[in-house]
Amino acid sequence: MSMQLLPSSFKRKHAMENTSNTSMEMDEESLADVRRDNAIKTRCVKFGVDYIERKNSPQQSQRTLRRRTKSSPRLSYSVRGASTILIALFVVVGIFFFQVGDRFRDKNLWKSFTIPDMQEHFKCEEAFATTRPWWTSDQWREVRDLYHAFAQENKGTYQMADDNDTFDFSDIAEPFQASEEKGRGLRAARDIREGELVLRITNNMIVITDGFTYRKFMFAVEERFPTFACDIMTWNWAQDLDDEGEKFGMVVDLNDNNLLNAGDEETDANVWCGTYGEEDSCDMKNLTFYAARDIRKGEELLGDYGEFVSYHSRDELGL
Repeated sequence: MSMQLLPSSFKRKHAMENTSNTSMEMDEESLADVRRDNAIKTRCVKFGVDYIERKNSPQQSQRTLRRRTKSSPRLSYSVRGASTILIALFVVVGIFFFQVGDRFRDKNLWKSFTIPDMQEHFKCEEAFATTRPWWTSDQWREVRDLYHAFAQENKGTYQMADDNDTFDFSDIAEPFQASEEKGRGLRAARDIREGELVLRITNNMIVITDGFTYRKFMFAVEERFPTFACDIMTWNWAQDLDDEGEKFGMVVDLNDNNLLNAGDEETDANVWCGTYGEEDSCDMKNLTFYAARDIRKGEELLGDYGEFVSYHSRDELGL
């Protein structure tokens, strides 16, 4: 049987129908896929929102913390322990450096102390709140021994007289408690005639020529004999060491000569400094004291500080 040839128009129509059917089938399959994908995405989004909400909830945070703590207790304790140790270490180190800094500052602060600063540092006000005793001969000897050892290592000080130059005034003047206001003082141990020598320079009188050496000696005395430095700072005086007023020093007697109080408006000085009868003769070369008039036994000995004290010299020494 011979095959009948189909007209070309029929072939084209049939091809179009097949293509249309295929397209329809593909469209239906694509639509199904889209719907399936949308459903999956919807479930995923819903699940994600629920997961995020659960994750951010306080209950979930507590459960997570308990789970982590339960799962790794040693690690948690180690971290917390290490943090505590570090904090404690920082605190200890901070306290250490703070104390060291204070000690360093305190250790060097004395180099700029004035006499009032040292009096405050040594708590002299508390020391003078009660009646102060006068020093014994043995105590004075110990202080002089301390000074001699100090002078061997420090150049800013010297004695006013040779070691053999001594003067015993114990039969002329004696220490006593003058009054509550004045404190200790000197009184005549016997009747003293006008013009008679009462006190003079001895090897016990020392001069300190700079503020640094003075401070150093005061701290040495205070360390060895507590509160004794308070007495010395009360008794010593500043004086010009030359006639030109270019050299200055702090002068102090390391014996009971220090107890000579000053006269006042009610009681004139009865002790003359310098050559008796000569005005303005009291200086570093002539620190001698004579009776300005007859003095009866038991009467307090009083001097005129203005004759020998140079008030500006202390400022020049930084004290």
